[in-house]
Amino acid sequence: MIALLLACATGTEPTPVSSAEPLPTAYHDAAHAAAAARVPDPARGGPPVSGTAAPLPPFLGVDRGTATYLGSTACATCHPAAATAWRGSAHAHARETLVTAQKAFDPSCLRCHTVGLGHPGGFGPERTEPPWAAVGCESCHGPGSDHASRPAAGYGELPLGPEACVACHTHDNSPDFRFDAAWARIAHGR
Repeated sequence: MIALLLACATGTEPTPVSSAEPLPTAYHDAAHAAAAARVPDPARGGPPVSGTAAPLPPFLGVDRGTATYLGSTACATCHPAAATAWRGSAHAHARETLVTAQKAFDPSCLRCHTVGLGHPGGFGPERTEPPWAAVGCESCHGPGSDHASRPAAGYGELPLGPEACVACHTHDNSPDFRFDAAWARIAHGR
């Protein structure tokens, strides 16, 4: 889809990309631009996000000035189907991959392989157990305390496209990231 949009904008034909080779940086760049255009306030009402904190995907409807992270088990109560899909995904085991790679304490890796590193209620010395030691619901949809106390549709809403994922799946660390293939493995809630 992004390749088609770029082709339309530039007047060129999209170049097919083999799934065996890294995508051109334009795929990730276009997704980053779409995410930035979707979220006019990158901090979403909260404090500025430090470079070592977990990145914030382009979720909407979350006030970071009041919301804190709760961990994925809090989400599972009301969203059991999404929780089941998550438990069967690689996201649920993201920190384990760091242990295997001997990078379990590398902050540059932890920011994407845990929930809410550097944000109130996120992964840290007090919260190292599985609800935070993985890529959980709130990694993508934002801190959930306000939603848990006042459930409403649209909280943490994300676009269904690569702009939802490229905060962590950057060209540098996921050069072969393709949203369609990734979504097929983690589809939930739609």
